[in-house]
Amino acid sequence: MHRLLKRQIRKYLSQEEQERFKDFLFVIDSAYAGFDTDIKQIENVLEKSSQELFNVNRELQISLESQKEEAKTASTRLKSIVENISEIIFQANVEGEWLYLNSAWTHITGFDLNDSIGINIFEFMHPSDIDLCKIKLKRLIDGEEVDCQGEVRFVTRNGSYKWCELLARVSINDSGIVTGLTGFIKDISTRKNLEKEKNLTIEKFKLIFEKSSVAYLIIKEARFIECNNACANLYGVDGKENLVGKYVKDFSPEYQPDGSKSSDKVVEMIRIAKENGYNKFDWVHKKADGTEFPVEVSLNPIQLSEGNILFVALNDLSERKRVESELILAKEKAEEATRAKALFLSTMSHEIRTPMNAVIGVTHLLSEDNPREDQLSNLNILKLSADNLMTLINDVLDFSKIEAGKVELESIDFNFRNFINNVAAGFHMKAKEENLDFIVEVDPKIPAHLMGDPTRLSQIVTNLCGNAIKFTDEGSVSLKVNFSSFKNDNIKLQFEISDTGIGIPADKKDQIFESFSQADSNTTRLYGGTGLGLAITGKLIELMNGTISVESELDKGTSFFVDVELKTSMKSAQQVNFNDDYFKECSKIEGLHVLVAEDNPMNVLIIKQFLKKWNVTYEVAKNGQSALDKIQEEDFDMVLMDLQMPIMDGYAASENIRKLEANKYKEIPIIAVTASAFNEIRGKVLAAGMNDFVTKPINPEELFLKLEKYAKHYN
Repeated sequence: MHRLLKRQIRKYLSQEEQERFKDFLFVIDSAYAGFDTDIKQIENVLEKSSQELFNVNRELQISLESQKEEAKTASTRLKSIVENISEIIFQANVEGEWLYLNSAWTHITGFDLNDSIGINIFEFMHPSDIDLCKIKLKRLIDGEEVDCQGEVRFVTRNGSYKWCELLARVSINDSGIVTGLTGFIKDISTRKNLEKEKNLTIEKFKLIFEKSSVAYLIIKEARFIECNNACANLYGVDGKENLVGKYVKDFSPEYQPDGSKSSDKVVEMIRIAKENGYNKFDWVHKKADGTEFPVEVSLNPIQLSEGNILFVALNDLSERKRVESELILAKEKAEEATRAKALFLSTMSHEIRTPMNAVIGVTHLLSEDNPREDQLSNLNILKLSADNLMTLINDVLDFSKIEAGKVELESIDFNFRNFINNVAAGFHMKAKEENLDFIVEVDPKIPAHLMGDPTRLSQIVTNLCGNAIKFTDEGSVSLKVNFSSFKNDNIKLQFEISDTGIGIPADKKDQIFESFSQADSNTTRLYGGTGLGLAITGKLIELMNGTISVESELDKGTSFFVDVELKTSMKSAQQVNFNDDYFKECSKIEGLHVLVAEDNPMNVLIIKQFLKKWNVTYEVAKNGQSALDKIQEEDFDMVLMDLQMPIMDGYAASENIRKLEANKYKEIPIIAVTASAFNEIRGKVLAAGMNDFVTKPINPEELFLKLEKYAKHYN
C-alpha cells in the first residue's frame, strides 16, 4: 500500500473498518501508485529546474555583488576627487539653502560642513555683494541666463572676507521643473590681493612719474606718446598735452654739435639702445621758443604687448655745462699761473746758477794756489756752502721742469750692471765717511742690457740712497734690485733702498712726498735740504708709470720700494749663431711658405734668419688684422702667430682665420709664439684654433722640429 494512503488509513480507520473497505482501499491504492509515478516525474523536473534556478540566482548574486563593489569603488574614487578638489562644489535648493558642500568649503572658509548645510548662501556673503548676486541668480532661475558667474566675497570663520569666483547653473527634474542650483566656488583672494598690490604699484609709479623733477618721456616710433610735467617744463611747453603727439624732430636742431644730422644720429642712438638694452648720450634739444639747450639722454627700450616703446629720462645739462666751462677757464688760468711760476723759478735758478758756478770755480782755483792753512779752512767752508747751495738750486730747477711738464723721458740702451756699479760707487765712499755699511744686491735674473732713461733712473736711486745715508747715524744702508716678472719683452724690477736710520712717523708717510715737506719741522734744521727730493722722485717714478711705497718704524729704519717696468734691450736677446753643421737635413721643410705674425722687430729678425737658412720663404704681418688680411691674399703652408700684438691679438686672429669659408683655412697649421708657460695658456691657445706653440726666446731646434712636424700636412 502507498505510504501516504497507509498513513491516512491508520490515522482515521480502525482495523475492522480497514477490513470492511479492503477492496475499496485496493482501488484507491492502485490510483495512488500511478499518482506517485507522476509525482516523481514532476519532482524530478522541479528538482532540475530548481537547480538551474539556483545556479542562475547564484551567478546573478555574484554579478550584483561585483557591480555593487565597482559602484562602491567608483563612488569612493569620485568622493575622493570631490573631497580633494581645491574648489568648493555645491548644491542648493531654489531658496538658496546649501544641500551639499565638499570639504573645500571648510578649507576656504573654516566653517564646519555639517553646521553649514541648510543655511542660506547669502548668510555667508558680504552685504555689499548680496543684491547683485540675487539679481543674477533670479535671472538664472527664470531662464534668462544659462549660468550665473561673478566675483563675490565670502566670510570666513575668523570674520575676514575672501574673494571668490562663483559659477552656478540650475538643476531641472524630468518634468522640466527647476529644483535647485549646482556649481563651484573658487578662492581668488590671492589673485585679488596681487591685483590690488599691482594697482597700488601702478598708482605709486604713476605718481612718481608725474611728480618727479626728472623729465620722463615715452616714445613710440619717434613720436611722443606720454610725458610728465617736468618734461613739458624742460621743453618750455605749457602743459604736457601740448607735447604729446609731437615728434623728436620737432624739438631737435637740424645738426648736433659733432656735425651729424639730428635725424640720422637719433636713428643710430636708438639702434644702439635696442642692441645693448640701454644707451646714454649727450644731445642738444630746443625749447618751444627755439632756444637750444644740452641734455643727457637715457634710452631704455621696453617690449609691450602692443609694441615696442622707448622710456626716456632727460637730464638738463645747462648748469653742468656752465660749471664745466668755468672749470675749464679756471684750469687754463691755473695752468697759465703754473707756467708763469715755473718760468720764474727756471729763470731765477739759471740766474743764480751762473754766479754760483763762478764762486765754486774760483774756490777750486784758490784751493789749488797753495793757500795758508787759515785760508784753506775758510775756502773749504766756502766750497761746502757753495755745493749745498748748488744742490738746492738744482732741486728747484728740476721741480720746476717737472711741474711745467717739460721733462721727457728717454728710451736708450744702457748696461744695467754698469749703471748700478756707477750709482753705488759714490755712496760706498760717502757711507764709509759716516761709518756706515753700504750693501748692494742685484738679482742675477735681470738681463745685462735694458732700455730706458738711465739718467732719471739714476736720479731716483741716488736721491733715495742719499736720503738713506743722510738720515742714518749708525748701522747700514742697502740697495737691492729684485726681478719681479717678464712679459712681452718688458721686465718689471723692484728697487729696495733700506736703512737703519731715524725712521718716519706713521702719520707722516704720505706727507713726505709732498712739495717742500719733510716728516719733521726739525729735519731741515738738523739735516738740511729743500724738502723737494722725494717730491721730485715721486713725480719721476710717476712719469715712468711706476710706483713707490714706504715701510718705516720710528728710530729703527725705513725701506722705500720702487717698482718700474723697462724694456729688454736687443743686446740682451739670444744671439743667433749658425754654423755649417747646423741643420744639414732641411729638405723636409724647404719650399714652405710661412706667414710670420709678429710685431717685435728683434723677434722678426731672429725668425727671418732661421727661415732663410732653411730655405723657407715668408711674409711678415705686424698685427693680427694684417695676418688675417694676408692669409686671404696669398697661399701659406703654415702660420707662426705671436699672441700679444696690437689692433688684433693672436687669439682673435686665429679664431677669425678658422671662421673663413674655405677648408684650407680650417686645416692650415697655426703655431703660437709665446713667452708664457704653455700650461698656463694651453686651453686658451687650443680654444682659439691653434695647433701647437714655440716659446720665446726662440730656440732654433724647437722651431725647426715644429716646422718639420706640421710640414707633413702638405707632403
